[in-house]
Amino acid sequence: MNILLTGSGGFIGKNIKNSINNKYNLLTPRSYELNLCDKTAVNNYFSDNKIDFIIHCASTGGAKGIDDPVDTIETNVSMVNNLLKYKNDSTKVMLFGSGAMYNKSRNLHKVKESEIGKYIPKDLYGQSKVKISEITRSRDDVLCLNIFGCYGYGEKESRFPSYAVNQNLNHQTIFINQNVVFDYLFVEDMVKIVEYFIENQWQDSVINITPQISVSLLEIAQTVNEISDFKSEIIVKNPVMNYEYTGDNSLLMKNIPSFSFTDIKDGIKKLYDYNRNFVAIMS
Repeated sequence: MNILLTGSGGFIGKNIKNSINNKYNLLTPRSYELNLCDKTAVNNYFSDNKIDFIIHCASTGGAKGIDDPVDTIETNVSMVNNLLKYKNDSTKVMLFGSGAMYNKSRNLHKVKESEIGKYIPKDLYGQSKVKISEITRSRDDVLCLNIFGCYGYGEKESRFPSYAVNQNLNHQTIFINQNVVFDYLFVEDMVKIVEYFIENQWQDSVINITPQISVSLLEIAQTVNEISDFKSEIIVKNPVMNYEYTGDNSLLMKNIPSFSFTDIKDGIKKLYDYNRNFVAIMS
């Protein structure tokens, strides 16, 4: 099977690439090699390459603490529309949504996919994901997997799980600006879900891929301390809990009833060992 994987340089795309590279024939053009917003370039690429499946990870916006580019909606929607326009009718597409599409400026407690569009996100990234989900719902050849939080190998050091691990490895204090409950999906579980839907037909076109058990930032920090011989001091700056950020996974479990999620302690332990080995190699 020939699979086009876009965004292979990002956290999600890179982990997918590393995991399935030996199972499928992957085409992984970077943005400077294939501009997905260029209709002619996309058309030519599909004319020159036989593509059986598309995993679309490329996107713009959504970076924590950074304003979304003004063209975020146009760019993200354009990439999806071009892929759908020029692919073969038989080629299936998997792309990624976000918890941001539910409007993360409010409390999100196990929100269901049916709530998409009821509350308009304030950020451009979230708005772009809503529009993409609307495109997805009207087709049976496209699957949108909504990620609320994903952690694991090679994530940005500013992402809390790696931040907490690295602070502990450096024997430093773990600071939490404000505690919050997340749905953190281990990256290995994310890849297993992706692999399942490459090989199996989905029953629903928009699916939250969230674990059964939610976890707070404080619990993650405490888990790091449980794993390590060194016990970092943990300081929560704001004692008030922030808005929850979790999604209902009923549709996911309906599609993959036997799926088993990695326990947060096991996932953090794997990330801890990975980051520790990385530091050892770099030094």
